[in-house]
Amino acid sequence: MKQPCLLAITYFITAFSFAQPTTYEATMLKFQKNFNENNGQGIFDMMAPSMKQSISLKQITSIVDTYFNNFGKMESFEFKVRKDAVEVFLCHFEHGKQNILMVANSEEKLTGLLFKPHEERTDGKIERNITSLQLPFKGEWYTFWGGTDKRQNYHVATRPQQGAFDFIVLDKNDKSYERSGTRNEDYYAFGKPLYAVCDAEVYDVNTGVIDNRPSQMNPTEALGNYVILKTANEEYIFYAHFQHESIKVKKGDTVKQGQYLGNCGNSGNSSEAHLHLHIQDGPNVIADVGARCFFESLQVNGTLTQDYSPVKGDRIAMPEK
Repeated sequence: MKQPCLLAITYFITAFSFAQPTTYEATMLKFQKNFNENNGQGIFDMMAPSMKQSISLKQITSIVDTYFNNFGKMESFEFKVRKDAVEVFLCHFEHGKQNILMVANSEEKLTGLLFKPHEERTDGKIERNITSLQLPFKGEWYTFWGGTDKRQNYHVATRPQQGAFDFIVLDKNDKSYERSGTRNEDYYAFGKPLYAVCDAEVYDVNTGVIDNRPSQMNPTEALGNYVILKTANEEYIFYAHFQHESIKVKKGDTVKQGQYLGNCGNSGNSSEAHLHLHIQDGPNVIADVGARCFFESLQVNGTLTQDYSPVKGDRIAMPEK
């Protein structure tokens, strides 16, 4: 089976070359200036040729824009440790902290760069959803990733997505597609309608991202076309990878449980049509903390189950009426 994938927004490109320690502070100051201007081109221009071969201007611009929108300006930074050619800086932003790992050459050019979460916040504001939720789709779907163990759910390694699911649709032969599987339309999940899991406010929407060809991915727009719902209990529910131009709600709308949102697609960092769904305790897709997601009533492998969080391998559906 082809594997759906949603990668965390973390990048590291490196071709080690040694430089004097003072070079790093000067490079970091240039980086801070360009970052605070949300200047992806400026940061790309700071890179050595070897790094430019590994990452494009479009990718760098997208990364910088993502971090700038989530964290705001970098107010200060402090050196923490050096290991071989890598220096680690703790960076203080308007809306949180991040570690930046940097490698620079003697010409103050970047040959390695990594944004890494600063592990200071250990617990989220919520452990699980408070609001009663129903499944976001009709018919039977398969839980490709789900659970609290890394073998069941690779998302658990990423704090904001640690309670996430990936759902697909399988046929009786346990295949997620028919014919050759080379077109999105071959996948049973592609184009399936998706619905609001609860009454909520539409906190944010992103649309206009073209669907990938199966097996290809778009890491620069990881969530693809997405909808974020905000509940009255301050839970933020992320739906990712909608079909291009299928979303029918807009930011600020109020939706009712069961209301149509759009169609399942293959946009963003996704290798095949699937729904990625997760809950966070805040809207920051990088810094906030994920929570477990339980559905009030559902069929699990043919058995009616209450207050349940699906795990890998579960076939789930709305209760039969």
